[in-house]
Amino acid sequence: MQLDRFDKQILEILSHEDLNLNELSERINLSISSVHRRIKILIESEMMTGLKREINYNKLGFKLHILLQVSLSKHDSETFDHFLAELDAIPEVINAFLVTGQSADFIVELVAKDMDNYSEILLRRVAKIENVTALHSSFVIKKYNVFNCQHILSRV
Repeated sequence: MQLDRFDKQILEILSHEDLNLNELSERINLSISSVHRRIKILIESEMMTGLKREINYNKLGFKLHILLQVSLSKHDSETFDHFLAELDAIPEVINAFLVTGQSADFIVELVAKDMDNYSEILLRRVAKIENVTALHSSFVIKKYNVFNCQHILSRV
């Protein structure tokens, strides 16, 4: 799919701003129906994965935001599939990333209400998953939304 300037503007704006169709239409000077059609095409072509609103977990009582590095003893698709299925049963897990170049196999993003809640998740849920050999927690102090995709879109 070839992106034109409107498609690039839509992707750039939606990468860091939460606008409705009316606001987006006004911003890029294109009709609402055209913006809607373009977004639908961008989603269908998997250039973007949808118009997901970001949840403020802190407002919901989840005061801790954690990036958990997880190492596994086996490195095959069956082990990874089992691990991901177990993570899927933990409601506090937001994302999981299979990574390379780290001492971990996965980085798991999760939230917790407090340290007791996190300890429960870590020790009684994640650590008990078969083939988990090491866990390392990093706590998010503050999230910055300073990045946008304007630079990458200029190369498309």
